Amino acid sequence: MQTTLRIDDRLYREAKAEAAREGVSLTRFLEEGLRMRLEKKLATPAAPHSFRVFEATRMDSPDWDTIRRIADEDQEAHDLAKLGHSARPS
Repeated sequence: MQTTLRIDDRLYREAKAEAAREGVSLTRFLEEGLRMRLEKKLATPAAPHSFRVFEATRMDSPDWDTIRRIADEDQEAHDLAKLGHSARPS
């Protein structure tokens, strides 16, 4: 398939030069880049998020301060996991 693309001049020159260094056509270079980008997106699906559930009718239900503290701890653990770190020891 043939199509027309508008590409930033500098990006075009860099891509064309890199393709030449690798000994491939610009078309092949761009196709490989698109494939890599699409495969990466398909290979890393978003992990489902689970929410804690608290029963409001139980007499031993946590108070709002406890729920906020737990939520903050969960958020911190989630943020650290995204950075590749484990949760801080309590």
